[in-house]
Amino acid sequence: MSVSGTRAELVTTLEEILELQRRLVAAARSSKVPVTDLVAQVSAVERLDDRRDDLLAELRREASKDLRQARPGVPVREIVLRALTELRWPQNAAFLAEYLWAAHQLQVDSRAFAPLRRDEQRAWERAPGSRAFVAPALSEDGTANPRWLTSSAWSLERRIITSHTADMLDLQKILSLAGRPEAGEDVARPWRATDALLERYAAQVLKIDPPPAGSSPQQALAWRVKVNAEARRRVGEIRHDDEKARQKAAARLEDLPGRERIWGRAA
Repeated sequence: MSVSGTRAELVTTLEEILELQRRLVAAARSSKVPVTDLVAQVSAVERLDDRRDDLLAELRREASKDLRQARPGVPVREIVLRALTELRWPQNAAFLAEYLWAAHQLQVDSRAFAPLRRDEQRAWERAPGSRAFVAPALSEDGTANPRWLTSSAWSLERRIITSHTADMLDLQKILSLAGRPEAGEDVARPWRATDALLERYAAQVLKIDPPPAGSSPQQALAWRVKVNAEARRRVGEIRHDDEKARQKAAARLEDLPGRERIWGRAA
């Protein structure tokens, strides 16, 4: 299907969703409508929601393909390394895929990261010190933790995942997405795509509701300041234990061969 055809079908699907939601609200308000009918109507809306998501995914793939054709020659590994540099901490594949789309309009299936790591390891075997590589994080015992992606250029300590680190990483995601509004490095600005990720993680991790729909740039800025402050407060609560655990693990792993410090020791 062409892009114009996909957009037209998306419009039709959204209109159907709006109409079904209008009927559902009216039905929910009526005590005469049985609950079984409400459930059936909700199921119909959910099926259309799934279709909407499929159409949006198709549009994302097309937009990403067009963008990559306009910028030929940039391999996925470089795009991933740039994103890791921007985010500064290990990232799980699902979040990294979401971030690449929101920040750079590049559609990368999270399942593509596993073969990418394998390709990177083979490239490292051929030329170990030639460049930075997309590598797995390491567990405290030195085994690879492939759920998390890192850059081989980072220090060993930054690439280790401990029992405390997972919570820290969720908070660091929020801080990276929020910027530093409290330090004057952010200004009132319109909503942008990465804010959808920020709103979701702020709700999940910090239990802070997103700003109301239609908020002004000033209101959105005040919200980001609040989110940033709460994330920093929570980081402060666990940073000491996390840093101490990662430092101790790094000291234990420092004598591993170079290959195992990057790709992990055998389990």
